[in-house]
Amino acid sequence: MLIGTSDGNVWIVDTRVNSFIYQAKILECSVHRLYSTVARICAEGTEDTKVHFWELVKKLGDFVYDASDPNYFFSGGEDTLTLDGYPSASYYDKSAT
Repeated sequence: MLIGTSDGNVWIVDTRVNSFIYQAKILECSVHRLYSTVARICAEGTEDTKVHFWELVKKLGDFVYDASDPNYFFSGGEDTLTLDGYPSASYYDKSAT
């Protein structure tokens, strides 16, 4: 489970064992919305005109990482989509493209 906080951090929690796994600072403002699929994680900020994306299957160096290791969710390249204002409503398909 991903939990967005008011200071721009995301907490990754394993709900099967009630264990905190990882914390990452992803935004400079509060997290408005998080959306995760098998392909990527999307994040929107309350005072951010960009939508941020991270691929869940990625190659960093010689290693290929997938969604089974949450320590690598927000590592590697980040893609952004710039909007003309703050996000107020959004919809993502199953692949979050």
